[in-house]
Amino acid sequence: MRPLLAAVVMAASLLTACGGSEPDDVPWPDGLTAYVDQTRLQRNTGDAFVRLVNDTGAPIEVSRVEVSSDRFRAGWTGAESVDPEMDFDVDMPRGRCGEGGNAEVTMTWRRAGDDAGEWQVSTGRAEDRYANIAQLLDRDCAERSLTEAADITVGDPRFEGNGRQSVFVLPVTFAPTGASSEVTFDGWEGTVLFQLAPGTPTWPQAAPRPMTGEAKTLEMRVVPARCDPHALADDKVGGLFRVHVAGPGIAADAAYFLPLSKAQRSALYDFLPLHCGWG
Repeated sequence: MRPLLAAVVMAASLLTACGGSEPDDVPWPDGLTAYVDQTRLQRNTGDAFVRLVNDTGAPIEVSRVEVSSDRFRAGWTGAESVDPEMDFDVDMPRGRCGEGGNAEVTMTWRRAGDDAGEWQVSTGRAEDRYANIAQLLDRDCAERSLTEAADITVGDPRFEGNGRQSVFVLPVTFAPTGASSEVTFDGWEGTVLFQLAPGTPTWPQAAPRPMTGEAKTLEMRVVPARCDPHALADDKVGGLFRVHVAGPGIAADAAYFLPLSKAQRSALYDFLPLHCGWG
């Protein structure tokens, strides 16, 4: 659906939900708390939720939730009762650089039940109590900053050596665009399943590399961090290597996940049994 049409449909749905007239603006209800967060399974995605916790003493019905800050804007529409709490899933856009993950939340709501009142609009504060949204936004900021400062190409992987002496090698080329000479690549970080081998720019020991001059290819050299088979069977994040980035407006220690193609990821996981000697 095109953005303009989507906006018209959303506005129409809200007017319908609110009885055909604009709802009144009223203060945020006493006893209603809002949080913005991600579940554990959402931590590596762009999904998030707004949680409303209702200690007002009566259930409420919600038809719209919008959460926003100077770093992002996301929303939800539907029909849900909050008694005593409810999570409203939102699709997060790519976040902008900045600080923190707290946001403003605006909801369209009414008292629920047989004596349901008129629809109203209230605006309050959604707390990022575990800093999960801040980390998501910082990750987006790091990726946006580095990929604007350089064209990054992940090359074809190769194996070096045999058995327990083997190393998985992934070449990554950084070609500065000239957009920002102040942005630096500060090294990669290993995962629970793979550790970085000598010869790899490893965060935080690596010297920052500014995105200036000619294109340069660096190698991410990897060996398994462990060789027990169940580690692979239980793995969900073993292929998520963090790319650390620094520069103006970028949070300290900000990093994003190196994007790997299906073929590159398959080669990485195929390397594990070859190195460990399974089978």
